[in-house]
Amino acid sequence: MREPSLRTGKAAGQGAQHPARLTRWLRRAPVGVVGVAAVGLVAFAVTPVNAEPDTGEKPSRATATNPLPAPPQMRALDFLLGSYTCAYTPPPGSREAVMHLTTKRAMGGHYYYTDATLEPGHVVGRSSFGWDPVDGKFIVQYHDNWGSSANYSSPGWRNGHLVFKGPLSQVVTPSATGKTDGVNMDVVDDYHMLGPGHFKDATSFTFPDGTTLRGSYDCRRP
Repeated sequence: MREPSLRTGKAAGQGAQHPARLTRWLRRAPVGVVGVAAVGLVAFAVTPVNAEPDTGEKPSRATATNPLPAPPQMRALDFLLGSYTCAYTPPPGSREAVMHLTTKRAMGGHYYYTDATLEPGHVVGRSSFGWDPVDGKFIVQYHDNWGSSANYSSPGWRNGHLVFKGPLSQVVTPSATGKTDGVNMDVVDDYHMLGPGHFKDATSFTFPDGTTLRGSYDCRRP
């Protein structure tokens, strides 16, 4: 989490959140429901969401024949599919938490949607995983019900690790007004498999002042 002048959700000249205050808040709160992980990630909704809802209408011929199959690279994310319960080990001084994940294929497998809930905190969000065929990398878009959002990317599995990196706009104090305090930080989600239906996501959050907090999600299928 970097420094210079720390912009919050306020416009320039309307005041800035002190980095020490943000650090204290983030140590208390289950920050960075990212990616999954993501996933941080992280990505999510209170109950599992049908990524391809049944509208009752007959699918078009183009949809039924699926003229463009999903890229084969997406199979590298199959470990996310299904439902997981994740125990969150937070940075020192923070609260432990539990996250529930459900991941489904969407758009014929071109994307995977991860819906999740994190308790305590009533944080719900979604991560959309995809493959960028132009730049040859995995991409993730994340948003949640606090108003936080993020964009991450990964070159793919290397030496048993799938590492996503990117910027996160983290809301500090949720508000229904559409204006609130927050902080921009850099996030890393490092996934590695521990066994069938069992993976770990080691996360780190770097503030504008250079401070880094680390935690991890241990995720298992029921």
